Order: sequence, then C-alpha cells, then structure tokens
Amino acid sequence: MNKYDILEEKLIAINAYIDTMHLENNATMEYLKQYKDYVNKLIIAIQNRTIRNSNGAMMGLIRGISDYDELCADDAFWRLVTDADNYYRNECQLF
Repeated sequence: MNKYDILEEKLIAINAYIDTMHLENNATMEYLKQYKDYVNKLIIAIQNRTIRNSNGAMMGLIRGISDYDELCADDAFWRLVTDADNYYRNECQLF
C-alpha cells in the first residue's frame, strides 16, 4: 500500500467514527459537520493526488478539535485524529 492509500484509510476511519458519535452539545455537533467536510476535502485531494507534501507540517486535524472539550475527551476519536495527523507529518513529507 502506498502513502496515499494509507492516509486515505486513516481519514475514512475518522469519517466513519464521526458517523457513530452522539454528542450532547448542538454547537459541537454543527462544528463536527464542518470538520467532516474538511476531512472529505482532504480525501478528495488524496484521490486526485493533489494533496501537498507535508514538509513536516500537520493537516490541522488535531488543531481542528482542540477547542472542543467534548471532542478531545473522546479517546478513540483523539487517537484516530492524532494518528492521521502524525502519519501525514512524518511519512508524507514527500509523496
């Protein structure tokens, strides 16, 4: 499997997990819809091979949930997000 495929799988796993989440806060739920849209745009960029090399930077997945306690408190979600962001930063410096 190549780097594109691995990263795409990680992002698809995030989307699948988001679909199972049940949140209490309506504002967090609304934000999560926007977050999922962002993840979908990343998946499309991967599929089109237009995603940029990381050059050691992250995609912003961790930063995107860091202001929402309800999202950060979900250990499984946190692991998925950090795994994808760290994979991109470390392994996708050059595609």
